[in-house]
Amino acid sequence: MFRTAQAAELDVIAAGSKVISVTKGNPLFHQGDLCSGFHLVLSGGIRLAFTSPDGREHTAKIAVAGDHFAEAVMFLGQPYPLNAYAMQDAEVLFIGKEAVDTCLKQNPDFSRILIANLSVQLHQFANKIATLTLHNATQRVIGYLLRYIEKDERNGGEAHFKLPASKHVIASHLNISPETLSRTLRQLEDMGLMSVEGRKISIPDIEKFRNFDTL
Repeated sequence: MFRTAQAAELDVIAAGSKVISVTKGNPLFHQGDLCSGFHLVLSGGIRLAFTSPDGREHTAKIAVAGDHFAEAVMFLGQPYPLNAYAMQDAEVLFIGKEAVDTCLKQNPDFSRILIANLSVQLHQFANKIATLTLHNATQRVIGYLLRYIEKDERNGGEAHFKLPASKHVIASHLNISPETLSRTLRQLEDMGLMSVEGRKISIPDIEKFRNFDTL
């Protein structure tokens, strides 16, 4: 996002930013708090969640290192619509709106990059709606794991990575029960498509996993 910024603009961003440390289980912010900037996860993980009218909590997003969130809310001048909690000890860079506004005024390229980032988030949100609406549990699990394969280093056709959150949180994010998630992982493991050891995932053949017909 800041790759086209000049040194003076980076100074503005740095002056308007701060690193926030959040210990596991503690909130980064609560639903209804005033949003005066956006966040970039430096390490650890942040869970964005909301509470439904029946009192159940649902995970809307799992943000890991490199992910950012709350840009749209920042520009709308609205309170946070979600709660944010640390899934494990985390460091988050908070970038204030005033610093962002200054960069937008000084650098047109920054505007285009920011719009592109917001567009990607909108595309991801649309894909999630389609996934939850049209896909069965197995397809949801495979699609979710594939996103982390893309982020992880590849060794030939293999992939080895660690789930960023507990299975309970991931099940909530996929709108399935924890029992369904565990059963689906076991089924994929029984078919030789992957192996599971706690939160460690190994996929011996990425293409076979990606092209698995779940219908």
